[in-house]
Amino acid sequence: MTKLSDSEQMIVDDYFSYTILEMQEGMPKYILQEVLEHYEEMEDYLPCAGIKKALDWYDTNKYVKELYNIDEEINKIE
Repeated sequence: MTKLSDSEQMIVDDYFSYTILEMQEGMPKYILQEVLEHYEEMEDYLPCAGIKKALDWYDTNKYVKELYNIDEEINKIE
């Protein structure tokens, strides 16, 4: 696996940040997936990496938050 240069990593990080910001502002996930597909078709893989990283982060974060909410509900019942 090739290590990214600093400028390449900055591009990935920027797209990650932009994607997280868009999700926080309410952009539907399916639109961001379409954007990801667009960059894949263009074979522009640095933006793809940042967008994919953000989508994965969102899914993981949402899952953990749901587990936490379920745990809180169980504790209320007990």
